[in-house]
Amino acid sequence: MKRIFELSHDEIMLMGKKDLIETIKASEGRTVMAEVIINCPPLVYGVSNIELASAFGADMITLNAFDFYHPFIFGIDDSGLDFFRGTEAFMDIPLRIRQNMDNPEYIKKVKDIAGRFLGVNLEPVPHGNDYPEGRVLNEQNLKKTLEWGFDYIMITGNPKTGVTDGAILDGIRRASEILKDRVMIIAGKMHGAGGSNIYDPDMLRRFAAAGADAVLIPAPGTVPGMDLELAKRQIEAIHQAGSLAMTAIGTSQEGSGMGVIEQLALMSKMAGADIQHIGDAGFSGIAMPENIMALSIAVRGRRHTYRRMAYSMRK
Repeated sequence: MKRIFELSHDEIMLMGKKDLIETIKASEGRTVMAEVIINCPPLVYGVSNIELASAFGADMITLNAFDFYHPFIFGIDDSGLDFFRGTEAFMDIPLRIRQNMDNPEYIKKVKDIAGRFLGVNLEPVPHGNDYPEGRVLNEQNLKKTLEWGFDYIMITGNPKTGVTDGAILDGIRRASEILKDRVMIIAGKMHGAGGSNIYDPDMLRRFAAAGADAVLIPAPGTVPGMDLELAKRQIEAIHQAGSLAMTAIGTSQEGSGMGVIEQLALMSKMAGADIQHIGDAGFSGIAMPENIMALSIAVRGRRHTYRRMAYSMRK
């Protein structure tokens, strides 16, 4: 099995869940995930945040704020819209959304553009929470992840959503019943999400037992009290339970200086992380692109980082 940073465009397009997990294991802690917000204008006009994350070294790209009921990705789906017309240009967006909903190849097209593994956030928000239904973890959205060809889902909570560890646990069980062996399940918290952080390794073991293929925790240095030793204990518990471990930078530190990113990356690697995530809170829905590259260089050096960057569109 090749390591994830050695995979070409076509190899990524053809891989299923089992092979994705195996290539992450083969990479020995050198897998980079970038999260991007897709419902706002991208950092650079004319190119999506997905493509930027790909170009700067991400292996896996998670779509945040993607709405299954209103699928539209700025930087891709707004191609050809003349925003110099003013608000009239936005009147064409509903038509694009309807076209996307009727297109079973929609996400596969986006994946073909990016040349990376694509995932989506689904959030088990509390009942009664005023939250877009197309972003909630429910049966319909889970089935869409299968139909549209996402490689993985991430069950977590955006800030102030009130997502609890119990809701995540229930969400993993529901997802496992529907997705089975076809879509990778990643679950956990990268910050409090309007509640409390998870410090108990037993809860992480329960996530794994419920069906999470990878369990995520905050990277050491990102939330109060999460130091290297605690991260090591949590990752050991996750590995003992048979799951991969992912550390996440989801506390706006993705907008910090490259030196901070390098420290977080090295501590996460020392703790034993299989996947390292960098969040979307830089400018306009993506980490500083240089910080994605800095994370990649810190965990796997320039040689493998430049290869990953150069393989963006090799077919």
